[in-house]
Amino acid sequence: MTKLYRVLYRKYRPKYFADVIGQPQVTETLRNELKNERLAHAYLFTGSRGTGKTTCSKILAKAVNCLDPHDGDPCGECAICRGIDNGTILDVVEIDAASNNGVDDIRNLREEAVFTPAEAKYRVYIIDEVHMLSIGAFNALLKTLEEPPPHVLFILATTEVHKLPATILSRCQRFDFHRITPAAIAGRLSFVCQSEGVTIDENAALLIAGIADGAMRDALSLLDQCMGKDNHITEDIVRKTAGLADKSHLLKFTQMVMDKDSAGAIEIIDSLYRDSKDMARLCEELTGHFRELMLIKTVRQPRDIIVMSDDEYEKASAQALSIPLSDVINAIDILHNAHEKMLRGANRRIEMEMTAVKLCTSAARNTASEIPADLEKRLKRLESALSEIASGQISPGAVKKQSYASAAPPSKRPSNDEMEKLRKEAVPMTDWPEVLEEMRKSSNMVASSFDGSTAYISGKFVLVDSKNSICFDILRNNSRLRSQMKEAIRTVTGKNYSLGRYSYPDEVKEDDPLVQLISDFKSSGIPVDDNK
Repeated sequence: MTKLYRVLYRKYRPKYFADVIGQPQVTETLRNELKNERLAHAYLFTGSRGTGKTTCSKILAKAVNCLDPHDGDPCGECAICRGIDNGTILDVVEIDAASNNGVDDIRNLREEAVFTPAEAKYRVYIIDEVHMLSIGAFNALLKTLEEPPPHVLFILATTEVHKLPATILSRCQRFDFHRITPAAIAGRLSFVCQSEGVTIDENAALLIAGIADGAMRDALSLLDQCMGKDNHITEDIVRKTAGLADKSHLLKFTQMVMDKDSAGAIEIIDSLYRDSKDMARLCEELTGHFRELMLIKTVRQPRDIIVMSDDEYEKASAQALSIPLSDVINAIDILHNAHEKMLRGANRRIEMEMTAVKLCTSAARNTASEIPADLEKRLKRLESALSEIASGQISPGAVKKQSYASAAPPSKRPSNDEMEKLRKEAVPMTDWPEVLEEMRKSSNMVASSFDGSTAYISGKFVLVDSKNSICFDILRNNSRLRSQMKEAIRTVTGKNYSLGRYSYPDEVKEDDPLVQLISDFKSSGIPVDDNK
């Protein structure tokens, strides 16, 4: 009979706390508690998938029952350790709360818990995905969890700790599992490949780590698939196995967006579609790429955060320098909305093509819409006058009469006295958090950029105070998002306000395009009356 293949994440599951990757805040504390015999009666392990919750639960179950523990770790050799590993020790019970979430299931557990262990020292109950228990089941578990028999140990594991009742949380010793860093995952993958007699390129290991998003189990599962294709794993093999678009396609697509070349962007989408690339996955990858551009433009040391090869990072950095931050934020927002529509059942190819067109046209539309209607008319009159002067149709002295007779005076920055008056009149806006929650319905990206901010009301202005300058760049350079923020304020307060920074209103620009054009006229010797 052919021996069944054992997948990598099971074969290389750590057997000791020292082997657990990336969770020292958990493993060191548990080992010290075991060495000092300060065990709690109930533990709660929380964190995203594949970070080691179940692994640490099994190690802890062995360690408390081990006949010959070593420095807080189980020996792995005694009859109890071997029995728990092969499932013959019935005193360690694993329960899947996703399928055993009723009151009757927990009542059966309570009835079993009163009996002393048959072979081990402790009867250990590992309840996975505990947040799936019903309210009745939680209530049935509560009394036993609060005062369990001395021979019983509970280990609860969940990816959604916010769904647990406070009464359960207060009775457990909580440990939070962090996402494992890409470098740590890549190192573990290299170790596994070496043990399996397989070679893996460094860039390929980092790419798998990036795709896994902090989950070691996901990384090992993808590595397992790659090993089925070749004994030498390259970046290209990883991309084909995971169904990813080549990084060059993402860079090229972004360049098409910057060049406003919607036809070229759709051609790239068509090519990837014919190669059986999933459009929702492509949308995710593009969102990730624009996120990388955003980090390069805003973070002091982005290389420590971004997972990619040095060559790709160099190309991404060059691309980031030539695209405004507001366009990057706008692209992320558009791609995020498109992905949500795809998951709700929209035709993915059509949605991706529509998104490409939006991305290629939104920057130009936003730039034009930033110019108020009256200012745009003034600029057109000035441009027309300049054209007539250049062609000799009118004299420079006539500019004042023809171009500025009806023009409004240029905006000026408020004086110090006016600034002080705005500050004195400003009162805290108590419902600012509600405004951000309302804004989150239309743009989670913008609302998140305002996290930690405060707002004040001063006359007709809502003045925002934030240390994050990105949020002001978004609102200043994107009229659509600014209108959404104003609408959110109106929905919450019932009043119409103009937006501004706490220093002085946003509507008052330091660099008025009209002022700059007048300055150009003056430098050319054209007489201009500033008071007209």
